[in-house]
Amino acid sequence: MEKNFILNRRTVLGGAVALSAVGVLAACGSSKDSKATTQGATAGTDSKELYDIAETAVSELKDGGTLRLSVTSLGPDFNLLGTGVTAYTQAALSPVYYNSIWQAAPMGKRTLSPEFAKSFDVSEENGVPVVSIELNPVAKFNDGTPIDYKALQATWNILKSTDGDYKIETSGIYSSVGSVERDGDDFKVKVTFAKPYYPVNVLFGEILHPALLDKNVFNEGFVDNPHPEYAAGPFTIAEGGWNSSEKTLTLTRNEKWWGEKPVLERIVFRQMDSAAERAAFKNDEIDAAPATAAASYKELKEVSNTEMRRGVRLFSGGMIMNPARMQDVALRRAVMAGLKREAISKVRFQGLDYEEKQPGSMIHMPFSEYYQDVYPTPNNDASAASKILEEAGYTKNGEFYEKDGKQAAFKYSVFGDDPTSKAVAQTIVQQLKDAGINVEIDARAASEFGKAMQAKDYDATASGYALSDPDATQATQQFYLREKPEDAGTDEINELIEKMMLISDDKARNLACDEIEKKHMAEVAVMVPLFNGPEYKFVKKGLRNYGVSLYQGNGIHWEKVGWAK
Repeated sequence: MEKNFILNRRTVLGGAVALSAVGVLAACGSSKDSKATTQGATAGTDSKELYDIAETAVSELKDGGTLRLSVTSLGPDFNLLGTGVTAYTQAALSPVYYNSIWQAAPMGKRTLSPEFAKSFDVSEENGVPVVSIELNPVAKFNDGTPIDYKALQATWNILKSTDGDYKIETSGIYSSVGSVERDGDDFKVKVTFAKPYYPVNVLFGEILHPALLDKNVFNEGFVDNPHPEYAAGPFTIAEGGWNSSEKTLTLTRNEKWWGEKPVLERIVFRQMDSAAERAAFKNDEIDAAPATAAASYKELKEVSNTEMRRGVRLFSGGMIMNPARMQDVALRRAVMAGLKREAISKVRFQGLDYEEKQPGSMIHMPFSEYYQDVYPTPNNDASAASKILEEAGYTKNGEFYEKDGKQAAFKYSVFGDDPTSKAVAQTIVQQLKDAGINVEIDARAASEFGKAMQAKDYDATASGYALSDPDATQATQQFYLREKPEDAGTDEINELIEKMMLISDDKARNLACDEIEKKHMAEVAVMVPLFNGPEYKFVKKGLRNYGVSLYQGNGIHWEKVGWAK
């Protein structure tokens, strides 16, 4: 898929919409003209092969300038933690919303963000974690509201339950917190947990403005309104910066930012599909374009005055089956058994001089010390798929199986016009036909992706997730916990997740995550890991501190991005 569509983890397994961003990725060579076949990254791969941002000292960059970028979808919902936002909108807002006590390094290590916090100390009382936080008293939202204990209380109250008044994706760590209290002064906070939760250092990875306690503001107030006054970061939304008709978002330097002054004067995001993106890059209308399939790679590498950044793609891609539409678990299990994933991978990476072993996890990268291949067996076998259907009461009627007069069939939605996406879809259709499953391709415009996900208007599609953390605790909870009766999952898996979250040792907890994933794939069968792949990002010559950033993702230091002198 030229432009891989990225779903919110709860979109597939519960009710939600497309949002943010797990799997096996590729380490790529350092030479733009290298002809060698690149192998997927595994344990022990040199970190220098995993990311490339052309790191450069700010003193060597021009002061000012504009960066022009594209995203697949933009708006209309700009609530970063709501159920209607896409990963692409999140990316466009990342230079604006720095509100977090944490910052990430490319290899995943989290450290305190000095702009927002001075200390984060963990102790234990009565068998539960207690966290003492000292905030930076200089920190304020753009409207002047202090980022103090009230902001942390608001964050907890909004995010602590998916059953409350706020339309959120998941409660995560906040459902385990018992209290958030002022501890001496407004910038010292004591957080006492009601029950253990690990890792603790994901707490307040987002800080919400107290105004969002108004449920109408949180749930409805961000439609066509990015609300920069509720943010804090080196950039802000320019006056009239959101153009809903042209689908552009213009950011400018934030004079209220107390941290390092940004190098760039402006950043402009434009919504466009993959074909338009490539054309815009060639016509010097945007400054960067990704390539994750042969068509775009071949096209973009010929563009003059460009540089190529390459490394590992933190992406777990594959087939996502919608359990609300594909309700028969036997059909979903048969799909997982009948797909010949190696053949799909070859189609996916044809022309890229790249190959990888098929991923067996959605929650861990193959170079992770915690990675395990948990894909159900038998697989890669049409006869095994047929057996699953027959044991569930299906019988063959012509080419396809049926049960109670209903054919073993579903529609496979393809968003956009990328030829690789279409070729993968055709391969899936033929493979599952051999297993007696009738798959019809449902072609749609790329711009329809977000709406389709929000409405759950698809049977199955190609998508995936961008991992933001090498620790799989939250991913396991968000992927596999059944929070509502209509979610895909089981009571037993829920119990295993609850036990996993009490394990304080990082390695033991992550290995427990692997076992949970193994059980969910075998018994619930919603997500089919197919590929990960390399990440190639073509940029205009001279762009620095921007590129393939691994676990840093959209959390790069946007204030350091700029053009070489």
